[in-house]
Amino acid sequence: MYELGQLYIRSGKAKNVLLIGADALSRLVDWSDRGTCILFGDGAGAVVLTAEEQETKACEKIHSDGEKGVSLTCEKGTYLQMDGRAVFQFALSRVPEVIREVLKEAEVPVEEIDAFILHQANSRIIDGVAKRLKAPKEKFPRNIEAYGNTCAASIPILLNELNREGVLKKGQKLVLAGFGAGLSWGASVLDWDITE
Repeated sequence: MYELGQLYIRSGKAKNVLLIGADALSRLVDWSDRGTCILFGDGAGAVVLTAEEQETKACEKIHSDGEKGVSLTCEKGTYLQMDGRAVFQFALSRVPEVIREVLKEAEVPVEEIDAFILHQANSRIIDGVAKRLKAPKEKFPRNIEAYGNTCAASIPILLNELNREGVLKKGQKLVLAGFGAGLSWGASVLDWDITE
Protein backbone atom coordinates (compact mmCIF):
# COMPACT_ATOMS: atom_id res chain seq x y z
CA MET A 1 0.00 0.00 0.00
CA TYR A 2 2.73 2.44 0.99
CA GLU A 3 4.59 1.93 -2.28
CA LEU A 4 1.46 2.67 -4.33
CA GLY A 5 0.80 5.82 -2.30
CA GLN A 6 4.38 7.00 -2.87
CA LEU A 7 4.02 6.41 -6.62
CA TYR A 8 0.98 8.71 -6.72
CA ILE A 9 2.90 11.41 -4.85
CA ARG A 10 6.08 11.11 -6.92
CA SER A 11 4.14 11.22 -10.19
CA GLY A 12 2.48 14.47 -9.11
CA LYS A 13 -1.01 12.93 -9.26
CA ALA A 14 -1.55 13.43 -5.53
CA LYS A 15 -0.25 15.63 -2.74
CA ASN A 16 -1.92 13.66 0.04
CA VAL A 17 -2.74 9.96 0.07
CA LEU A 18 -4.85 8.20 2.69
CA LEU A 19 -3.87 4.54 3.17
CA ILE A 20 -6.38 2.39 5.03
CA GLY A 21 -5.80 -1.13 6.32
CA ALA A 22 -8.79 -2.96 7.77
CA ASP A 23 -9.51 -6.62 8.42
CA ALA A 24 -12.33 -8.40 10.25
CA LEU A 25 -10.69 -11.79 10.57
CA SER A 26 -13.08 -13.01 13.25
CA ARG A 27 -15.45 -13.79 10.36
CA LEU A 28 -12.84 -15.89 8.55
CA VAL A 29 -11.41 -18.09 11.29
CA ASP A 30 -12.67 -21.50 12.39
CA TRP A 31 -13.29 -20.99 16.11
CA SER A 32 -12.79 -24.72 16.71
CA ASP A 33 -9.24 -24.49 15.24
CA ARG A 34 -7.35 -23.31 18.33
CA GLY A 35 -4.07 -23.30 16.38
CA THR A 36 -5.29 -20.46 14.17
CA CYS A 37 -8.26 -18.60 15.69
CA ILE A 38 -6.37 -17.40 18.77
CA LEU A 39 -3.75 -15.65 16.62
CA PHE A 40 -5.93 -13.12 14.83
CA GLY A 41 -7.84 -9.98 15.77
CA ASP A 42 -10.10 -7.47 14.04
CA GLY A 43 -8.69 -4.01 13.40
CA ALA A 44 -8.56 -0.93 11.22
CA GLY A 45 -5.97 1.80 10.86
CA ALA A 46 -4.99 4.58 8.48
CA VAL A 47 -1.91 6.58 7.54
CA VAL A 48 -1.69 9.84 5.59
CA LEU A 49 1.24 10.33 3.19
CA THR A 50 2.00 13.93 2.26
CA ALA A 51 4.23 15.32 -0.49
CA GLU A 52 7.13 17.48 0.68
CA GLU A 53 9.06 20.22 -1.07
CA GLN A 54 12.50 18.83 -0.30
CA GLU A 55 13.78 15.57 -1.73
CA THR A 56 13.97 12.75 0.82
CA LYS A 57 15.70 9.39 0.77
CA ALA A 58 12.44 7.48 1.33
CA CYS A 59 12.59 4.09 -0.31
CA GLU A 60 10.24 1.14 -0.57
CA LYS A 61 10.31 -2.40 -1.99
CA ILE A 62 7.65 -5.05 -2.32
CA HIS A 63 7.94 -8.67 -3.47
CA SER A 64 5.77 -11.74 -3.78
CA ASP A 65 6.16 -15.47 -4.40
CA GLY A 66 2.95 -17.05 -5.65
CA GLU A 67 4.33 -20.57 -5.37
CA LYS A 68 4.33 -20.20 -1.57
CA GLY A 69 0.78 -18.82 -1.52
CA VAL A 70 -0.63 -22.16 -0.39
CA SER A 71 0.87 -21.49 3.05
CA LEU A 72 -1.83 -18.90 3.80
CA THR A 73 -5.19 -19.16 2.06
CA CYS A 74 -8.86 -18.40 2.48
CA GLU A 75 -11.00 -19.65 -0.36
CA LYS A 76 -14.59 -18.53 -0.75
CA GLY A 77 -16.86 -20.36 1.63
CA THR A 78 -13.98 -21.67 3.77
CA TYR A 79 -12.01 -20.54 6.79
CA LEU A 80 -8.55 -19.06 6.92
CA GLN A 81 -5.96 -21.83 6.56
CA MET A 82 -2.35 -21.29 7.55
CA ASP A 83 0.77 -23.41 7.64
CA GLY A 84 2.23 -21.53 10.63
CA ARG A 85 5.66 -23.11 10.38
CA ALA A 86 6.04 -22.26 6.67
CA VAL A 87 4.89 -18.65 7.22
CA PHE A 88 7.22 -18.30 10.21
CA GLN A 89 10.25 -19.54 8.26
CA PHE A 90 9.32 -17.38 5.26
CA ALA A 91 9.02 -14.23 7.41
CA LEU A 92 12.32 -14.85 9.22
CA SER A 93 14.07 -15.14 5.88
CA ARG A 94 12.40 -12.51 3.72
CA VAL A 95 11.68 -9.65 6.13
CA PRO A 96 15.32 -9.00 7.16
CA GLU A 97 16.31 -9.39 3.51
CA VAL A 98 13.89 -6.72 2.26
CA ILE A 99 14.78 -4.39 5.14
CA ARG A 100 18.45 -4.62 4.16
CA GLU A 101 17.43 -4.01 0.54
CA VAL A 102 15.61 -0.72 1.29
CA LEU A 103 18.30 0.47 3.68
CA LYS A 104 20.99 -0.14 1.08
CA GLU A 105 19.06 1.76 -1.59
CA ALA A 106 18.33 4.63 0.80
CA GLU A 107 21.98 4.60 1.93
CA VAL A 108 20.97 4.38 5.58
CA PRO A 109 22.78 1.99 7.95
CA VAL A 110 20.79 -0.20 10.35
CA GLU A 111 22.27 1.71 13.29
CA GLU A 112 20.63 4.99 12.15
CA ILE A 113 17.10 3.57 12.30
CA ASP A 114 15.22 4.79 15.37
CA ALA A 115 12.41 2.21 15.18
CA PHE A 116 11.47 -0.82 13.11
CA ILE A 117 7.69 -0.98 12.81
CA LEU A 118 6.93 -4.55 11.77
CA HIS A 119 3.68 -6.29 10.94
CA GLN A 120 2.43 -7.63 14.27
CA ALA A 121 2.04 -11.28 13.35
CA ASN A 122 4.19 -13.02 15.94
CA SER A 123 6.57 -11.82 18.68
CA ARG A 124 9.05 -14.59 17.84
CA ILE A 125 9.22 -13.33 14.25
CA ILE A 126 9.87 -9.78 15.47
CA ASP A 127 12.62 -11.02 17.80
CA GLY A 128 14.12 -13.10 14.99
CA VAL A 129 14.21 -10.15 12.60
CA ALA A 130 15.92 -8.02 15.27
CA LYS A 131 18.52 -10.73 15.80
CA ARG A 132 19.21 -11.13 12.07
CA LEU A 133 19.62 -7.38 11.64
CA LYS A 134 21.81 -7.20 14.77
CA ALA A 135 19.59 -4.41 16.08
CA PRO A 136 18.40 -3.99 19.69
CA LYS A 137 14.97 -5.47 20.47
CA GLU A 138 14.05 -2.11 22.04
CA LYS A 139 13.91 -0.66 18.53
CA PHE A 140 11.14 -3.13 17.62
CA PRO A 141 7.98 -1.93 19.39
CA ARG A 142 5.01 -4.26 19.53
CA ASN A 143 1.39 -4.43 20.57
CA ILE A 144 0.49 -7.93 19.39
CA GLU A 145 -0.18 -8.97 22.98
CA ALA A 146 -3.10 -6.52 23.09
CA TYR A 147 -4.76 -7.16 19.72
CA GLY A 148 -3.36 -10.28 18.08
CA ASN A 149 -2.53 -10.22 14.39
CA THR A 150 -4.78 -7.53 12.87
CA CYS A 151 -3.24 -8.07 9.42
CA ALA A 152 -3.41 -4.94 7.22
CA ALA A 153 -4.24 -2.78 10.24
CA SER A 154 -1.29 -3.80 12.43
CA ILE A 155 1.29 -1.23 11.27
CA PRO A 156 -1.10 1.78 11.26
CA ILE A 157 -2.44 0.83 14.71
CA LEU A 158 1.08 0.56 16.13
CA LEU A 159 2.15 3.86 14.52
CA ASN A 160 -0.88 5.59 16.04
CA GLU A 161 -0.17 4.23 19.51
CA LEU A 162 3.51 5.19 19.39
CA ASN A 163 2.63 8.66 18.15
CA ARG A 164 -0.01 9.24 20.85
CA GLU A 165 2.41 8.02 23.54
CA GLY A 166 5.04 10.50 22.30
CA VAL A 167 7.51 7.74 21.42
CA LEU A 168 7.86 8.88 17.81
CA LYS A 169 9.56 12.22 17.24
CA LYS A 170 9.68 14.38 14.12
CA GLY A 171 12.75 13.56 12.02
CA GLN A 172 13.24 10.03 13.32
CA LYS A 173 14.10 7.40 10.75
CA LEU A 174 11.67 4.49 10.63
CA VAL A 175 11.51 1.21 8.79
CA LEU A 176 8.04 -0.20 8.12
CA ALA A 177 7.95 -3.88 7.10
CA GLY A 178 5.08 -6.24 6.44
CA PHE A 179 4.36 -9.68 5.03
CA GLY A 180 1.38 -11.90 4.41
CA ALA A 181 -0.82 -13.69 1.92
CA GLY A 182 0.53 -14.26 -1.53
CA LEU A 183 3.06 -14.83 -0.04
CA SER A 184 4.15 -11.21 -0.19
CA TRP A 185 6.59 -9.03 1.74
CA GLY A 186 7.82 -5.47 1.64
CA ALA A 187 9.53 -2.69 3.51
CA SER A 188 10.04 1.05 3.41
CA VAL A 189 12.38 3.49 5.09
CA LEU A 190 11.15 7.01 5.84
CA ASP A 191 11.49 10.05 8.05
CA TRP A 192 8.68 10.49 10.59
CA ASP A 193 7.10 13.91 10.19
CA ILE A 194 3.88 14.26 12.10
CA THR A 195 2.57 16.70 14.61
CA GLU A 196 -0.70 16.09 16.40
